[in-house]
Amino acid sequence: MPQCVLDAAYNVVSDYPGGAASLAPRVDKAPATLSQEVNGTTQAKLGLATAVKITQRTGDMRILLAFAGACGQMLLPLPEGLDVDGDDCMRAATVAAQEFGELMGEVMAARADGRTTDNELDRVTRSTGELMRALHALNAAFVASNMAAKPEALRPLQGVR
Repeated sequence: MPQCVLDAAYNVVSDYPGGAASLAPRVDKAPATLSQEVNGTTQAKLGLATAVKITQRTGDMRILLAFAGACGQMLLPLPEGLDVDGDDCMRAATVAAQEFGELMGEVMAARADGRTTDNELDRVTRSTGELMRALHALNAAFVASNMAAKPEALRPLQGVR
């Protein structure tokens, strides 16, 4: 585990009121075990399931932020109470965000040496097209949502907007 993630875990546990002794039972661990896991000893390792429980129980995002940063990513919180899977607009927005992330990865890789090869150009062009497709799908989802909210008499004819 990257040291920055382990440091974040140590600080989250240490900063929790009562420290490891107070937090351990809330994440189904013995206090000594949790302390060893976040201290980076060779006797115990912090697992992903425990890291998720620590983050959920404390509400402290430092482990998650460190994990994302170690992987060259950033986080964007979802609005509370939002059913992303059941909402076509949010599903489309999520896909568009993923496609944007993939495009940025291709751009970063292509520009690493300051030059752009034909293969790099092809990958960036393909990724740009995928992002445009995702943005069109996002717009279509919002148009459909808007139309669904209108009374039948106010909806335009099929294919006319």
